[in-house]
Amino acid sequence: MSAPRFSVIVPVRNDPRVDGLLASLASQQAAPPFEVLVALDGATRSPQVPKGLATRLLEGPPAGPYAARNRAVREARGEVVLFTDSDCLCPSDWLRVAAARFEDPATLALQGASSPATASRLSGWIQREYERYVVPQAALGFRHFCNTRNFAIRREIVLAAPLPEKFPRGGDGVYGLALDRAGVPIRYDAGWVILHRHPRSRWREARAAFDQGRYGALWRDEGYDLFGQREPGSALGPGGRLLEALPPSRLAKATAATGILAAASLLGVASAVLPGELGYRTFSRLRRAAHLAGRLFGESDPRNQS
Repeated sequence: MSAPRFSVIVPVRNDPRVDGLLASLASQQAAPPFEVLVALDGATRSPQVPKGLATRLLEGPPAGPYAARNRAVREARGEVVLFTDSDCLCPSDWLRVAAARFEDPATLALQGASSPATASRLSGWIQREYERYVVPQAALGFRHFCNTRNFAIRREIVLAAPLPEKFPRGGDGVYGLALDRAGVPIRYDAGWVILHRHPRSRWREARAAFDQGRYGALWRDEGYDLFGQREPGSALGPGGRLLEALPPSRLAKATAATGILAAASLLGVASAVLPGELGYRTFSRLRRAAHLAGRLFGESDPRNQS
């Protein structure tokens, strides 16, 4: 049997939702030959693999999702590796669409879009926040937009330049910047879509935003600015004004972060009961507050030398 041209890589640590992802991969239509590598990141639960799905379970220590992905890339047999996550579902044409894009030899890396898998109020809000994040990426031509929820790249590139492993969060953005610096173009295709099963709790989403801010601060000390630059002449928001006004001491930043988290808890409660657009705007402020608090905690972290 000839080697598959495509390898799907999924890092996971005991998330039962991976079973649904694997079922969606088993339902691909008109797909080229492909394999699935489930990179077990210190997992104690074994995924349920559908019959007939060419899958390898790669056991490894709990080293984080990026290390797990790199380990799977080294084991992959495909010319192209496709990354997704255990909380996603693949539409039936997911492999077929990606394969068609890589027929063009100029396509080195492909970034796809993300849509909600459910129609709940909270899921809709989380999707709006995601789309708000995509807007500035579009303004930059998506040239360093990398989100491994739905990302594909020629394997030889990742072997030569592995995903960053130093911190467990924020590596997607760092990798996008690194590819841009290396002259590897990322092609964005809004028609290549993954379905994302969003958190069912606003608190889990707020925690994710906190982690994004925290690790963004740590990555910046490594030379990768994931926060972006403010447009010249644009007005500062409340968070920006606070960042400018705060003393540079770690104690001041940690104290401010604690106060912001207290305010975020009130926003979370309010967003649960406020109706319609007012509820969404309150939820958006919750995420922004959590992200800012995480950033300040990251900047107060002793590992951050700036």
